[in-house]
Amino acid sequence: MADRDLVRKDRQSSNTSSPPGINYLLAIAINDYLHCSKLSNAVRDVEAFIELLTTRYHFDPEHVTFIKDTDATEKRIRRAFDRLIDVVTEQDNLIVYFSGHGRHHERRGGYWIPVEAGTSDEDWSDYIPNDTIKSYLGKIKSFHTFLIADSCFSGSLFIDKSKEKFSGDRRDTEPSRWGLTSGKKEIVSDGHPGQHSPFATALLDVLRKADQPPGVMRICDLVLEKVAANAEQTPMGSPLQVLGHQGGQLVLYFREGEEEEWSNLCSTLEGCEQYLDKYPNGKYQLKAKDMILDYLESHQQIWSENSRIGKKDIFVLPRKTGNYNKGLIRINKYKLFFTVACVASLTYFSLNSKPTEKKHPQVFVSSFRSEMRLIKGDTFVMGDVFKDETGISVELVSTQVNDFYISNCELTFAEFDAFCQATDRRFPKDYGWGRHNLPVIDVSWFDAIEYCNWRSREEGLNEVYKVTGRKIAMNSDANGYRLPTEAEWEYAAREYGKAKRFGNGTNVANPKELNYNAFEGFGQKNTVGGIFYRNKTVPVDSLKTNALGLYNMSGNVHEWCWDRYNQSFPSNYKALRVCRGGSWNSVPSSLRTSSRVSASPLERLNVIGFRVAKNGDAL
Repeated sequence: MADRDLVRKDRQSSNTSSPPGINYLLAIAINDYLHCSKLSNAVRDVEAFIELLTTRYHFDPEHVTFIKDTDATEKRIRRAFDRLIDVVTEQDNLIVYFSGHGRHHERRGGYWIPVEAGTSDEDWSDYIPNDTIKSYLGKIKSFHTFLIADSCFSGSLFIDKSKEKFSGDRRDTEPSRWGLTSGKKEIVSDGHPGQHSPFATALLDVLRKADQPPGVMRICDLVLEKVAANAEQTPMGSPLQVLGHQGGQLVLYFREGEEEEWSNLCSTLEGCEQYLDKYPNGKYQLKAKDMILDYLESHQQIWSENSRIGKKDIFVLPRKTGNYNKGLIRINKYKLFFTVACVASLTYFSLNSKPTEKKHPQVFVSSFRSEMRLIKGDTFVMGDVFKDETGISVELVSTQVNDFYISNCELTFAEFDAFCQATDRRFPKDYGWGRHNLPVIDVSWFDAIEYCNWRSREEGLNEVYKVTGRKIAMNSDANGYRLPTEAEWEYAAREYGKAKRFGNGTNVANPKELNYNAFEGFGQKNTVGGIFYRNKTVPVDSLKTNALGLYNMSGNVHEWCWDRYNQSFPSNYKALRVCRGGSWNSVPSSLRTSSRVSASPLERLNVIGFRVAKNGDAL
């Protein structure tokens, strides 16, 4: 069991209201320190906290800033506080959660330890003093602020020491500045590897079991009681000595209506999809995803029958209730025809989804279509050849790649919408950014697989993927469309495996040439100076290509690959899948050609799209 002390190197009832403004969360967690002893559970603790706040309480993912591990530098943390000073208003609430190492100086007080800081007596200037954190909080004009710190010596200088116990009626209608720390001036435990720290265990338990919207006072009291009974540390919870406290307290209100909505929606495929659209991190998200997959599995034979039907005659299977299944097709006596206009013309078209006069909204598919570029195969060294020591990169491995084709652009909404229209399936959300020539987003790995098979059928090619419920088998000899393998993707991004840090052929990220979060990435190495952030996707054929004519191999959207993130995972749908390239919301280190991230194959996010590939002898 590790502790969170830098000095020690041994690893020893009703929801009656809702927030008047926006609830912001700044979460910082560090396991993988560069020079200090590593922690086991800091990131796990904070990830669980974020999931709980965004599923059960009124915290939306778009207002959560999560800085972890190698991104949690002193400069990045300070910049996050500076941003909160600019965006948080007097109607908004703020929670700040730090989980990592702390250090205490007898005369200077307590400090947070950023990821790059050292351990010697000459490194104090690289730490973030508790007084600096309080100064930032005093400048953030929130209505309520709640600071949570799980680190050694986190109680030092944070809490008003003259008032460790508080009672009385504290309403959420008055501004407040509260703090909850895992200990006083003492060493605190990180917990057993793979679990949670004692402090995080208590905090998560309180928030999960609350049957009434919990106020900060109640949270503090219960956490103090639970930790004191189960660990040799003494948490502290009380108002902070920070400007703006007026005797109130933050109350965490439950998300309204989720239980009732789930009860009303869970019986149908469309209902599960509607639930996930509204509550992507909701309490029943996993159950909804499982139900969707079970539903698709039970109708796999119907999909198989459709593949043998002519391209223009599509049938639907009515439910017992008289409605019609979204995206499912004919079986036996339920043969109800409707005709799709020629999809290949890529123009206006519409269709009847069932034998009534009601039609789908017309969908405009632009004339744009990506080109397939032949990439000649070879052996190359795959991984972080620059040894940047930042982000998550694959180890160096000599890899053989055969000839293959890859699309020069990410798949567009126009192309994917044609697929949705032709198969009467869910249209992905565009988040108000537009469609047409923008990269399709809000698509899962399974969606991408289905698209590849559909496009293969449309062009008279052999389907690459055999879909049997939750299991996807790949026919590597088929000439149809598919997702690129991770090795193919990196080989193409690096221009035949050359030493290229970014996918446009450069070694320095420039926001004028790549679409990424230059605001968050400002100050990182291998990026030009200046702050520039589009905060959305851009057309797929814009910005600088690499020498192979491939657009946006770094930035714009992460791209699904065929591979599982961990090849040792069992062959089932729960294995995470690889995404490459970074997105419009990524920092430069995540745009590197060696950087890898993972996602559930069921996830539909506004930062993930895909491009297609084919075997080299397919054309």
